Amino acid sequence: MFTKNQIVQVMDLTSLNETDTPATIIALCDKARNALGDVAAVCVYLPFVALAKSRLPETVAVATVVNFPTGDEPAEQVIADTQQALQDGANEIDMVFPYRAFQQGQAEVGRDLTAKIAQICHEKGAKLKVILETGALNDEEIAQIAQICIQAGADFLKTSTGKIPQGASLNAAAILLQAIQKSGKQDGVGIKLSGGVREIQAAHDFMQQAADVFGTDWVQAKTFRIGASALLDNLLKN
Repeated sequence: MFTKNQIVQVMDLTSLNETDTPATIIALCDKARNALGDVAAVCVYLPFVALAKSRLPETVAVATVVNFPTGDEPAEQVIADTQQALQDGANEIDMVFPYRAFQQGQAEVGRDLTAKIAQICHEKGAKLKVILETGALNDEEIAQIAQICIQAGADFLKTSTGKIPQGASLNAAAILLQAIQKSGKQDGVGIKLSGGVREIQAAHDFMQQAADVFGTDWVQAKTFRIGASALLDNLLKN
């Protein structure tokens, strides 16, 4: 079993609620440093990036979402939001892949957008996590989009927005891990599980699955994340 401390260290502590306020984000940031250790990152909506940056130590990354949650925003808006987030202090961008356009036969839309956002992020020393929304895709689509994202420069493949009923699954994670393995880029491309990962056992299962493919040392914040909020509460109380 992975320890509670190890789980916390790969966690993106997240609040992406329409009801978020400065007070809730301050409380979230204060939880980022807790008795079990510091989380890897805190993920908030764009208007709260600067606030989160001001509340967190440099050792805890600030993440935000763009093209979220539908993946359908104009490229110009996604670019502008990314640039604003980086200017406000974000270290990581979680971008929804235009998966509906892909399903309509327009793979180039997602490829070009991912490449552009990856370039913008990397020029600022930031990471790009691409959200595939695996719960809306079949296995073949997951594999194809994963390959596109890796080739376009994504630093992480992320399962879900958490805004549709089907979140992270071991099956989807296996496909993403296989795509990374096939690419040979496991030193530079990681995986993020998000959407419904609330229980300690579920976190352990995802971590063990990744360890079985790439080894225990790969299951660290550089290449492995769990996007969660309720999970931390469960870790602290159990």
